[in-house]
Amino acid sequence: AGRSMLLIADAANHYVFSLARPDWEVKFAADKAQAAATRRALLGQIAADRVPFIGYHMPFPAMGFIETEGDGFRYVPASYQLML
Repeated sequence: AGRSMLLIADAANHYVFSLARPDWEVKFAADKAQAAATRRALLGQIAADRVPFIGYHMPFPAMGFIETEGDGFRYVPASYQLML
């Protein structure tokens, strides 16, 4: 139906630090500079296109949106409704 969602997996390792400071390097990245550049570009694209995403290290519901904030970004969780 023309809708999409991105799975960013480990592109952001922390829901605050990785988004607010996407240029910070993490020790787990093999190529730290490339990982930081990729993270900034990916988060920028998600925010600009307002594409929903799922991230392994995001808090519940681990799905939402990214908005620009200052020189970085912030996580905006998707609204959900518990259906019993």
